Amino acid sequence: MAKNKKVIKEQKKYQNLQERYEEMNDFLLDLIEEHKRAEEDLKYLKDFVHYKRMDEEFSYFREHAHEDENSELPFPYLVL
Repeated sequence: MAKNKKVIKEQKKYQNLQERYEEMNDFLLDLIEEHKRAEEDLKYLKDFVHYKRMDEEFSYFREHAHEDENSELPFPYLVL
């Protein structure tokens, strides 16, 4: 009887670990997909900046921009 309880307890631990693994796997797959979309967006943005011949302006903005500290928005954004 004690052996059966121990086996059942081990099975529950394994099942719990399996469920956590599946949750983490789903999370990582979503994260990977989101990263791929972000990379694609970045490519389009880079190409758009180049297409508009704004490479120098972008470089200047990147070097001199800072987060707006007086923003009324709930999130910071970059300004010159």
